[in-house]
Amino acid sequence: MLLIGVAVAAMFFDDSGYVMVEFNGWVVEMNVWSLSLSLIAIFVGFMLINLLVKTSLAAASGSKSWLGNLGNRKKQKAFTAGLIALAETNYLIARENFNKIENDDFDGINLLAAAEAEKQLGQPEQAKSYWRLAATYEKSTLAANLCLIRDALQHHLPDEAMTLIRGLNQKQQAQPPVLKLWAQALGQAGKWQELKDNLKGWKKALGNDYELFMQQASKGHFAEIASKEGAGQLKENWQSLPRSTRKDPAQQAAYIQQLIDQGMNTDAELALVEYQSSAPHPLLIPLFKLIKLPNPAASIKKLEAWLKQDSLNVELLSALGHIAFNANDKQLAEKALAKAIKLGNRREDLVLMASIKESQDDQKQALQLYKQSMGTD
Repeated sequence: MLLIGVAVAAMFFDDSGYVMVEFNGWVVEMNVWSLSLSLIAIFVGFMLINLLVKTSLAAASGSKSWLGNLGNRKKQKAFTAGLIALAETNYLIARENFNKIENDDFDGINLLAAAEAEKQLGQPEQAKSYWRLAATYEKSTLAANLCLIRDALQHHLPDEAMTLIRGLNQKQQAQPPVLKLWAQALGQAGKWQELKDNLKGWKKALGNDYELFMQQASKGHFAEIASKEGAGQLKENWQSLPRSTRKDPAQQAAYIQQLIDQGMNTDAELALVEYQSSAPHPLLIPLFKLIKLPNPAASIKKLEAWLKQDSLNVELLSALGHIAFNANDKQLAEKALAKAIKLGNRREDLVLMASIKESQDDQKQALQLYKQSMGTD
């Protein structure tokens, strides 16, 4: 503003004025117009220098960013190549690519993939090392711990598996995959009562697996009772259970299985018929095959009644064939099994039918059935 005022005054009074600047022995003399031009030149010079500095800094920053992007592209390329190699079962190539990005941040996904490659290459300890590293990443911690828990169970270390599970937070512990592994760990540890108690709260999360786990827990629990206190105590214990428990098909199946294991086939047959008075249950039907009585009339009557309503039910036909065979009624067994094989072609039925043919000295048909059974599940 001062410079503008001086310049305007010089124009107004028609006088270029006089300016002298002395600094440490240096003396500069000029008029107002020279001073104005000098100051403008200095200002423009400073602006140019400032622009040059900013441009240089931007160029340097851009080079750094470009180099960073190039490095990221190489890492991403190695990650992608590793995943593809893993999917193609080229585990050595997968390992080579994942080793390049072992210390880079992919939210732990690269470590999970590297662990899988090491596992497939027969290096379980290295795989566990990668899982532990992956567990330190928030997004991968649950997946990594699931892998560690499964590994512990595969090596029959249920206590280690349960320690890992208890180390998870409550939200993670409530996840269905964790609950399934927890149930497996309790089963491996033989903690049947604890498993049964926990299953009550896990029923919804476990879904279809609930009945299998409950059957396993009940079977283990009843086996403990029978081995320690005898078969008689097993029946007393069952009758003392709440009615809701005795109506649970999974627990019914476990109880009947234990009766059969104790040689109490008559009691087992009575229970099978009683507990399926209204309709057959998929957990109980297979147990008919294990009944060994000379005259299982109640079971055969029940199975034949169900078959009148559902003549194409392979499970019912198979059960009838097996229980008839065990009762030495080979005619009924052959008839039921022939229809079951025609509908289902299952190995257990083929093998039993082959046994019947052998007893009839029909070696050719028996051999054909045995061969047929080799190609079935």
